[in-house]
Amino acid sequence: MTGMIWMNIDKPTKTITTHKPNCNYIPKKEPKHKGIERELRDGGWFAIGSDEYDRQFFYNIYPEFKRKTCNSCK
Repeated sequence: MTGMIWMNIDKPTKTITTHKPNCNYIPKKEPKHKGIERELRDGGWFAIGSDEYDRQFFYNIYPEFKRKTCNSCK
């Protein structure tokens, strides 16, 4: 594993967004409808390894979701 990233699984917009560990968009506490390290109604935030294998886990679960990288922390 080469490091860590955060993946935001957003069910309402059907989007998976990757974030660097220091991104300001990563929530400090769990939002009401989106979990941290778990899924809630609107999705979840997950800290994963930055290698492609770890990303593919979520891409395989949500194959129809759009994939993108956070514009703020690229």
